[in-house]
Amino acid sequence: MNNYNCVYLHDRKQITMEIQSLKLELVNKIIHTEDQSVLIKINKMLSDEISEDWWDELPKEVQESIMKGIKDVDEGKLYTHEYVIQEAKQKYGF
Repeated sequence: MNNYNCVYLHDRKQITMEIQSLKLELVNKIIHTEDQSVLIKINKMLSDEISEDWWDELPKEVQESIMKGIKDVDEGKLYTHEYVIQEAKQKYGF
């Protein structure tokens, strides 16, 4: 069985590959199942997912802030944990 662990944004290609692999595996399982109750459950889950996207429920300002954060990460505008700790130690004398 495949490992579908999430990875951080800097490795989007790996996420995309894992998602595509998972989709293909699920399609294969759906095609080969004869269990009507499983198909009904899958259909309901997918219908619910489409109609209840949490992203659409977020305020516009929050969506914009998240997208700005993603853009900053993509552009390398970020601080490592080590850098932040070092700065805090220097500034506050921990």
